Amino acid sequence: MAARRLKQDLLGQLPDAVRVAWRALAREGDTYLVGGALRDLLLGRTPHDYDLATALRAERAGEILGWPAGALDAFGVLHGPGGDLEVVALRSEGSYRDQRHPDVVRFGASLEDDLLRRDFTANAIALDLAGQLHDPSAGLGDLRRGLLRTVGSAQDRLREDLLRILRAYRLAAELGWRLDPGLRAAARQLAPALVEVSVERVGGELWRLIRAPRGYLPLRWAAEDGVLGTVLPSLRPTRPIAGLLPRLVGWTRGDAAEAARAWAKFAWPREQRRIAEAALRLREEVSATPARPVWRAALARYGPDAADVLVLAGGGRRLAAFAGLYGREGVLDRTRLPLYGLRLAAAENLRDREIGRREAELLQELWRDPGRSRAGGPRDA
Repeated sequence: MAARRLKQDLLGQLPDAVRVAWRALAREGDTYLVGGALRDLLLGRTPHDYDLATALRAERAGEILGWPAGALDAFGVLHGPGGDLEVVALRSEGSYRDQRHPDVVRFGASLEDDLLRRDFTANAIALDLAGQLHDPSAGLGDLRRGLLRTVGSAQDRLREDLLRILRAYRLAAELGWRLDPGLRAAARQLAPALVEVSVERVGGELWRLIRAPRGYLPLRWAAEDGVLGTVLPSLRPTRPIAGLLPRLVGWTRGDAAEAARAWAKFAWPREQRRIAEAALRLREEVSATPARPVWRAALARYGPDAADVLVLAGGGRRLAAFAGLYGREGVLDRTRLPLYGLRLAAAENLRDREIGRREAELLQELWRDPGRSRAGGPRDA
């Protein structure tokens, strides 16, 4: 009964494409839902993507699913057309001499061998179509306790792929979990080796860690364990300023402009590079005119990115000084304008992008003189 309920509950949460693919593969060979997707479903979270592990060869799995030959990459992973489903044959692996890829991959392994090669116990659980969970590393217990622990030796798992060091702190931040003491000890010992990992891979994990809603403690642990000192020494974790900018998790120490350049080196996607460049510009503005209105105006100018830009530009302590102002006025937005949207367009005969540009100009005026904002909220519906 419990297995049937589990099957119904979890299958009902899967996208149709994943459910159809799973059933099609299972008709010819044992196929399991595995990895972070299953972990998130068991935690009541919505996965971003899904992984199926099958006893079938990857080529045969692609034929059954009708996916093009190009869906199979050089590492034996099938990538679904929508980008949210991957299928891989059950495998075991040899050593990792390059700290990223196994030297030998053996397909046709047992499910247990496949699960025992994975990184963390909470990611080493499998679900079959009958609703049965397979958990050779006791990951379910760690999941219930909120504990991130490696499968087997922490030293071995982290050496296999050094990026797992950062991934551990990032997962702790995203899930709100504790790190196993043995995992942290291994991370401390291996942290200096992170310089061997490409800046692109480091940057992806670091960005997610910094932006995680519960990132303060894992960031502090990463600093204590020498991990931040290796990848981004200019970042000092600090508690968020309550009620001010909830996403604020740290500010730079030392030369903020140099810190912004350090962020830029990670070659983050365009959005993140734009934030680093904006922080450099803001830092130059503040150096020329270190007055509160410059920082205040940045909150309106950068909108959802304001916290990241201001932190990177070195505005942490200045932002703290604004706490009273923020509590009285809130971050001014378009709804504080006497006229916005269609009424503004009609009043000034504006069209299309002109409306947004004019709203931005008015917001800047409000930040220079907040008293101009009229009480009672917006005037147009």
